[in-house]
Formats: sequence, structure tokens, C-alpha cells
Amino acid sequence: MQYLFLVSILWSFSFGIIKYGLSEVDPLFISYTRNLIALLFFSSISVYQFKRFRWDINLIAIGAIQFGLMYIFYIQSYQYLPAYLIATFTITTPIFVSIADQYFFRKERSFKNLLAIFLVVLGSYFMRYNIANPIEYWYGFMLIQCANFVFAWGQVWFKQWSIKNTDTDIISNFSQLFLGATAVTSLSYFFISDNNVQLTDVNLLALLFLGLCATGIGFLLWNIGATQVSSYRLAVSNNLVIPMAILNSIAIFGESINFLLFFPGMILFYIAYRLT
Repeated sequence: MQYLFLVSILWSFSFGIIKYGLSEVDPLFISYTRNLIALLFFSSISVYQFKRFRWDINLIAIGAIQFGLMYIFYIQSYQYLPAYLIATFTITTPIFVSIADQYFFRKERSFKNLLAIFLVVLGSYFMRYNIANPIEYWYGFMLIQCANFVFAWGQVWFKQWSIKNTDTDIISNFSQLFLGATAVTSLSYFFISDNNVQLTDVNLLALLFLGLCATGIGFLLWNIGATQVSSYRLAVSNNLVIPMAILNSIAIFGESINFLLFFPGMILFYIAYRLT
């Protein structure tokens, strides 16, 4: 559990750094670069610990989903939403963790999960009134939900994989997750983006921090932590970052919040969260 808490503190700074340190940088380039930096770092560990390394297509696929697709959706949302709302909308991740665990891996269905998603959408409806462009707001909201879903699915899949592969040294093989993630994000960047990126010193520092610390070390500790707790506690832990990120957005990055509209939405979010 301590791994999950430490990573939540680390990630709470990422929202503001992306929004204000990389605001002019192509989101697809950010997604690709973060994963590439992490891949290079963990590849050096795999080479050093080569005797413990073994190819596993499942790890590559998990990384492509959990880190690759997630970043494509997640970082794209910064074009439409303030950082505190992006952090807030990650509250649905526990719902998707529950859905992934029950439906995809145990083939169970739960009406509570559907009700929870409805309450989240209703709570988001309250929050949209302090946004100038509601269309962009809902587009950003849906991008975050797509990111939450694939991130949750990847977490549960990795947890299931680790149960069946207890003899595998995860640190020596973690590069494979970022191989899958880098493959997905590189395809999106090179084939969709205009590939014209100019970086300042601030941009470079932000990318290095995000790629090495938040993405590389952060996801390693998070996935290790996920294997040490129950699916329920993993779902709960996904929301540790939200209050920290909101406080950082207000105190450090100077964002303002309309609390009269924000709190009713948060109450519905909390009810949805308690249902999962």
C-alpha cells in the first residue's frame, strides 16, 4: 500500500506540469516521449539483468493498453480541461477497475457499476457550468474516461498476470511494458501528428521528469503495489491522487475553482465511488 501512496504523491504534480509546462507541445509527442524515456531506462536494467529477462507477449500487450492507449487519451484531454478537472475525472478509475475485475476476468455483472457511471456523468453535468465551451468540456471528459478505462483494464490484467508468473522478476522485465506502450504512442505520433516539435528548456525538464520519474519509476512502483493488495484496495488507491492534485493545481499552479458548482458534482462522484 505504501507504494501506491508514494506514487500518488508523485503523480499529483504531473497534472499541473503537463498543463503549464508542456502546454504548447503536441500531446502525441508528449505521450510518445514519456514512454520512450521510460523504455530506455528500463531497457538498460533488462540488459544488466539479462539472465532474468524473458520475452512475454502479455507484458507487451499490457503496456500497450495501460501506458500507451491511456497516455494518448489522457494527455489529449489537456487541450480541453483545466488540470484540477482532469484530476477530478480520474475518480471513475476505481469503477472501471471493478468492472474489469468482475466482467473481463470473473465474468460477473453488477448493476451498481452502471449506476456509479450514471452518477459520475450527472456530477460532471454540474461542473460543466463553469466552463466556457461545454462541447470541449464533454470531449475532454470522454477522453479522460477512455484513459481511465484502459488504465484500469491494464492494472487488473497485470495483477492477474503476476499471479500466474510469480517466478518472473518484474523489474528485469518491466521494459517490455514500455516497449508495447512506445510502439502504440510512436505510431500515433508519426502517422497522425505533423512531427513539427520545438522544445524549450522548460519543456525538456518537464519531459525528463515525467518520463523518468512519473512514468518510469511511478508505474513500476504502482504495478508492484497493485500485486500486493486486493482488487478492492487497488480500486480505492486510484483515488488517492485526486485531493493532492487539486490542492497542487490551486496552490502551486494558480487555478481557480467555482466551489458552488464543484462540490455538488464531487458529492455525486463520492456516492458513485462508494457504490463500487
